[in-house]
Amino acid sequence: MALSRTAEKARNQAEEALSELEMRQRIDDLKSEIASLSKTLSALGGQKVDDYKDTVERFTAEAVNASMRAFDTARSEALSLEEGFERQIREYPLRAIGIAAGVGFLFALLSRR
Repeated sequence: MALSRTAEKARNQAEEALSELEMRQRIDDLKSEIASLSKTLSALGGQKVDDYKDTVERFTAEAVNASMRAFDTARSEALSLEEGFERQIREYPLRAIGIAAGVGFLFALLSRR
């Protein structure tokens, strides 16, 4: 009977030790899986960052090109208006002087008040 109790105790201790070893093995497996997942997520995150960076760079280049085209268009229209004003002044100098005097008179009236 004493032998069977001792054997039973030894068996229980062996089972506990085996359970503990299995748990440690499972924990180690989980740690390695978590590390693998972390690396995968990091790689995916890095790829997303690169994708976003490329998108931002593309939009920036498009915005710069659009603003340069708008600037060129505005510049050419301003030059066209300037040429038109010069032509009108050369063709009708007295009218230009009268308009300038009228605008100056209105400005003087408005600035007094």
